[in-house]
Amino acid sequence: MIIVATMYLLRWCVIKPLLRNNNFETQINGLYFFLLTLATVCLAAAGYVINDYFDRKADLINRPGRVILGRILSQRTGMLWHSALNIAGVGLGLFIAYKLGMFRVGFVFIIISGILWFYSTTYKRQVILGNFIVALLVASVPLIILLFELPLLVKRYRYYFLAESTDIDLLSAWIIGYAVFAFLLTLIREIVKDLEDFEGDSAFGRNTIPVAWGTVISKRISISLIMITLALLLVVLIKFDWSLLTLVYSGSLIFLPLSFLIYKIIRADNKPDYHFISNILKLIMLAGLLFTIVAALWVF
Repeated sequence: MIIVATMYLLRWCVIKPLLRNNNFETQINGLYFFLLTLATVCLAAAGYVINDYFDRKADLINRPGRVILGRILSQRTGMLWHSALNIAGVGLGLFIAYKLGMFRVGFVFIIISGILWFYSTTYKRQVILGNFIVALLVASVPLIILLFELPLLVKRYRYYFLAESTDIDLLSAWIIGYAVFAFLLTLIREIVKDLEDFEGDSAFGRNTIPVAWGTVISKRISISLIMITLALLLVVLIKFDWSLLTLVYSGSLIFLPLSFLIYKIIRADNKPDYHFISNILKLIMLAGLLFTIVAALWVF
């Protein structure tokens, strides 16, 4: 649901308004964009299934009520779902790329599929690398839109780009900005989730940051990442001429909650504390996503 919301809100509330300001149009039609979104969702779902397959024993300790494979569905059924979703995601991605005349770009779906598999089997057991890969994959969701849309825009309107100033650079900046925001917050949340799952991860020998380096170092890394995120947000808020409403929205629903989390992370010392922090991070990410609506109404 979040992937669908991300892709459609960026398309309708950021890309289309910015293009409309220059009398341009999106080059991916509604059907192909739907299929692009569906391909991304299928790959993400396949990644969740294979991750749950390899995490089943640890999850029985960390979150027993949410374990599906081996309890509600058989592990064999889970692998069948993984295969079906993976084939659907890669197949749709290659099909869309072919229909849009850039077949080689479609291979990004094969790469993402492979990364998801190796993450579940290998990378997640390596300190930092697993967290970094998850954050990178989440950040790739808005970048996929740019990867497919931007070359088509350049091809269609390249003479306009050469002849006059356009908002195409601003469009790229918005999408990349959302990707950076998603990367940092996901990385913070992954570390917090590892703190929450310390018991199960330790029991099964997982080499997460809290298990390898301890709780104190994990907290310091999380706080440092929050401060980097706050600093980048301040740069954006200072650099651009925002309306009062956008400043109030971003300040009250993103900046202040992130600042509050620094205090909560310092004080946290048990599983419920880390679970609360993780949920607040999800709400902050949702608020950041919904900022696209505010931008569409009062910025563009």
